[in-house]
Amino acid sequence: MEQQTVLIISENEADHLVLSASLERAVPPRFKLASSASFERPLEALLDPMIDVVIMAYGPETEYVLRLANKHDATASLILLLDEADNATVAQLRELGAQDYLLRRDLQDALVHRVLDYSIQLKQARERIQQLSNRDPLTGALNRVGFRAHLERAMGRSQRYGFNTALLYINIDQFATINDHYGEEDGDIMIKSISRRLINKLRSSDSIARVGGDEFAVVLEDVSSIGDVEAIAEKMLKSISAPMILSEQQVAVQASIGAAVFPEDGTEFPDLVEHARSAMQQAKSIEGGRFIRYSDKLAFDFDSNNSLAAELRTAVRKNQFELHYQPRVDLPSGHLVGLEALLRWNHPERGLIYPGEFLSTCEDMGLMRTIGYQVIQHACNAQAWLAEQRMENVDVAVNISFSQIQEERFVGIVKDIIARSGADATKIEFEMTESTILNSTNDIKERMNELRELGISFSLDDFGTGFSQLSHLTELPISALKIDQCFVRDLPYNEHQEAVCTMIIEMGRRLGMLVIAEGAETHEQIEFLRQHHCPQVQGFYYSPAIPLQQLPRFVREQGLKRREHRFS
Repeated sequence: MEQQTVLIISENEADHLVLSASLERAVPPRFKLASSASFERPLEALLDPMIDVVIMAYGPETEYVLRLANKHDATASLILLLDEADNATVAQLRELGAQDYLLRRDLQDALVHRVLDYSIQLKQARERIQQLSNRDPLTGALNRVGFRAHLERAMGRSQRYGFNTALLYINIDQFATINDHYGEEDGDIMIKSISRRLINKLRSSDSIARVGGDEFAVVLEDVSSIGDVEAIAEKMLKSISAPMILSEQQVAVQASIGAAVFPEDGTEFPDLVEHARSAMQQAKSIEGGRFIRYSDKLAFDFDSNNSLAAELRTAVRKNQFELHYQPRVDLPSGHLVGLEALLRWNHPERGLIYPGEFLSTCEDMGLMRTIGYQVIQHACNAQAWLAEQRMENVDVAVNISFSQIQEERFVGIVKDIIARSGADATKIEFEMTESTILNSTNDIKERMNELRELGISFSLDDFGTGFSQLSHLTELPISALKIDQCFVRDLPYNEHQEAVCTMIIEMGRRLGMLVIAEGAETHEQIEFLRQHHCPQVQGFYYSPAIPLQQLPRFVREQGLKRREHRFS
């Protein structure tokens, strides 16, 4: 039987004697003691991959150590050694990350061995679940969750040690045609084959993730030049294009690869991914498998009818724009209470395109009003659908631009959309920025009041990032403030962001306004916001923006997490 390594941390010599003797009497022998002399601090032991369990005597610094262990994703199971244990203390310690506890007055062999065995088994089960949850079941490559974690770690190492990390975004050309012609089973065979080919071109320090049906992302650590990145990408393109057999026929496909390099092309995860994907889409617009490195000068430069302007006009005419919805969660209860509708262009050839690549052009072409009404229509249909799914208490928020709300017909068209969709106007929220309001305060106030009479509510988006005029909060019918993600990003380790967040939360409370924090991605951020009584939050910690049909699943998963937390 494999032996598990146990470390005892206590200043009391009797604790060491009693526990070590108990572990030595285990039958069959399955525990071995580690020497505490090799660790200067308890946190080192909790982070050491060779330590399976740490039994630590409870003391003044225990809670601090637990918080650090949580922050650094400690791998070892932690069992606390206590003199007494009441329910409140045990619940608090478990919430901070302690796996179990032992009482000094009750260190019988059977109990000690059972607690250790259970902790080790639970640790192994969680590691297995974590491994499965980070992997794509078809290819064994990382999935989106695993990809994000690996890329962020790679970016951290790049920053620490001063080397470059490249991100390749790969799309298989005409994969939908393969699926349609040969069927999904052969399509899966092709994806697995391509995944193996890509893996064979990677170094041990690189990683691959499947981030879509026909899309892969590859993280290349410690690259010395863009020439090296291009050489690897060219090998991948050549490998992908090699023929394979599907249904006894020889088939060949090509791919398009875009690259972005950290830190030159982006220092934040979303930016780096968006830039690599943008480069991939540019490569996809060119005939044949191509590799393109991101540049801020990249633009859609297709000829005549294939120009971005022509494609956008077609997209508006054929209503190719759709909405994905980012959940908004009530912090005290953990329930879904709102959604922010985010625009996507579902291009027939290039797939989903994010607004950063086309919105400014839409503004220049005067298309935003038409697109804006389509967005409101989609959002109202979504609210009506949510009511049918018994999620009638969920608000749907839509971003409104100045060009939309300044139009004289705006209120009338919104009324008509609500009437035709059957949506509950009291569950529709319009998000507006301070710059939108500043453009023409009196006219906008009049339209906001008309819409408010329908039941529509208003939130002030990106609050605190502009030239805040607090008079807006009392003169306009604003019911919610959204804390911009730039004030959440480094919580709770940035005292300036802490100050801004707590000020906005308190201001909202005193004014009777709802406060929503955006961009929450970590447990520490969530805990800070919860401790400071921020009512609602949205961000990748709970979910990215997802299609409407995935919301019932999200609600079920949140319910399971709440029950698990309640009984853990």
